[in-house]
Parts: sequence; C-alpha cells; structure tokens
Amino acid sequence: MAKVKTHLVDRKEKYRIIGEMYEIISNLKTKKEIVDFFMGLLTPSESLMLARRIQVAEMLMEEKNYDEISKKLRVSFQTIAKVYQWLHGENEGYKHQILEQIKRKERRSKRKSDTYESLLDRYPHHRFLKELLS
Repeated sequence: MAKVKTHLVDRKEKYRIIGEMYEIISNLKTKKEIVDFFMGLLTPSESLMLARRIQVAEMLMEEKNYDEISKKLRVSFQTIAKVYQWLHGENEGYKHQILEQIKRKERRSKRKSDTYESLLDRYPHHRFLKELLS
C-alpha cells in the first residue's frame, strides 16, 4: 500500500476511519485476538517500527540519552524526538502504558534474579546456611 498523505484526506473522513479502527481494536478481548489482528494488519516492517518506538519510549523514560538510544536501536534522532514529543504531550495514555511495561519488565527481572539469600529466606530449614554465610 502506498503511503497516505494525511493532509489530502478530509478531516472528518480521517477521524471516522481512524475511529473505526480504534473501535475494532478496543473490541479485541484476548492476547491471541490482538496478536492475530495486528499480524494480519501490519507488515513485518511496520510491526518492527512500532515496537522500536515503544523501545525508544522505554529508554527515554529510563533517562537514556539520544546517542545511546540511536546506537543501541539503530533509529534516527528524528524518531527519538518524535517519541519524546508523544511521551511529553497531552496524551497521558501512551506514557502510562510505557511506564506499566517498564514495571512489568522490572517485576519479571526481579523474579528471575532471586539471590541465594532470598532463596535461603524462603525456606526456613535453610536459614542456618544464611547465618553461616553471613
């Protein structure tokens, strides 16, 4: 599909068709439905572009600088600046979802990185080992 010049589409028509798309997305109930919908809707390249924007947003929220983000993700400064604008714009939903994603990643990481001390605390009959190691 050719790239659409948004300024050439009537404003009312643009809001109507985008609204219909959002309505379809909001009716998706399961993760499988969401994945199937977007796999059918987006090309692999479009999926990657959207995923990269989310990664950029996460890194910006973690206070990484533009150079670091650009080198790690191989994205342009223009893309980073645009994501920055989205994060700091009026739409708090985008920022909220990125923050929630960061928290989910931190929780998963914390669960995976249980230290031997926390494992020893979990099992009472191993506490004496912890005391020996201290």
